[in-house]
Amino acid sequence: MMVTGLQCYKRFDAPPAYIGPDISANLSIRDLRSKQVSGSIGYITDDWIIEGIVVADDSKDNFYKSIVLQDSTGGITIRMDGFGLYADYPVGRRLAVKLKGLYLGDYARMVQLGGGVDWSDPRYPELLPIPVPLFKRFIVKKALNQPLMVHRVRLDELGDSLQSCLVQIDQLEFAVTDTGSTYADAINKLSANATVKSCKGGSAYVRTSGFARFAAAKIPRGNGSITAVYSVFGTSRQLLLRDTGDVALTGLRCTAAGAKELLAEDFEQQQGQTVFSKPGWKNIAETGDLSFLVNTTLNNQYAEISAFATGKPVLVSWLITPPVNLANSANEILSFDTRDGFDNGAVLQVLVSTNYDGGNTPWKAKWTPLKALMAKGTVSAVAAKWVTSGEISLSGFSGTISLAFRYEGADPINPNDARTTRFQLDNIRIRGN
Repeated sequence: MMVTGLQCYKRFDAPPAYIGPDISANLSIRDLRSKQVSGSIGYITDDWIIEGIVVADDSKDNFYKSIVLQDSTGGITIRMDGFGLYADYPVGRRLAVKLKGLYLGDYARMVQLGGGVDWSDPRYPELLPIPVPLFKRFIVKKALNQPLMVHRVRLDELGDSLQSCLVQIDQLEFAVTDTGSTYADAINKLSANATVKSCKGGSAYVRTSGFARFAAAKIPRGNGSITAVYSVFGTSRQLLLRDTGDVALTGLRCTAAGAKELLAEDFEQQQGQTVFSKPGWKNIAETGDLSFLVNTTLNNQYAEISAFATGKPVLVSWLITPPVNLANSANEILSFDTRDGFDNGAVLQVLVSTNYDGGNTPWKAKWTPLKALMAKGTVSAVAAKWVTSGEISLSGFSGTISLAFRYEGADPINPNDARTTRFQLDNIRIRGN
């Protein structure tokens, strides 16, 4: 039976002769896909050529013996019987594919190109990959590092026209039952599905091979965007990750009842012009007998510290929050505001610890510095504006934590060695859901 260049399988014919790299597409991937008859495997007899850019390869072992090619009209998975395909066919490489002599079929409705047919079970013929010796006969390598087209869509917009296309979907999060588990079983090399949901409704599976290099990575708890290759298995919609770098779930979950405030301190309930003291908090001078004070400007209270006029060659001081339990929340975010004045090199850091015992020797615990925007560089007075730290993710920590603001300065006899910068601190918050 002939269908305009697509012939039902009879035998594995020899491929056409290699014709060199100067070829270009005469058929779009969308038009190629339109010729597929669901449930059948067809042998291509016309001199069709498609061209596109590789959007997924086997570098992370989640695309087994295959690459994914995409043009402006659609995408197609090409099965290739080799390993380390990314060395010659990496993401971003433009390829031309000569189709005459290849086979077009589908596996559980997923349209694919291959190099032959396995008829060992006549009821269920299987598309075979292109043999390694024939790669160059069918596939022509072109320019590297080409820009990728990413379809930004909603979860409910996924359909067959986006099969084997690189898609980005926003406002997604993994089901609570999957968060914290691994993407797949890396020990027993078993593939796994994890359910991903949209804030606006609907769900799909993130399918990961047990051989994927990121199979043992933990599934994040947050909400955000996922970039992946869209696939199907029967009626199931699947997203195939290229790497965990395509998973950007750092926001608050949309399925929770709402954000929880785990810690909040604005210093407004404290007495001004005094050493800061509040139940649960620690205000500790490690070296130099310097504490954080409460100060007021324009009816706004805040914590403040400076080594100025102390006459101490070394000053180290700690302001430590009460313990914060992360066990019943997710996607925790820390934020705070700072101002500086008369900056000459003193340092204020924010640190986190999971083993601080609440005592008066915090330097004996293990503390991890957090990346935050801190006020700096105001040398002649106190800055007029506060600097917001940004949203600092605490999702990499679990259990009970403590936060510390650690000041380090100096006010020695030689004024050239002084580090007495004044820091002001306000609006410390930890939120989660």
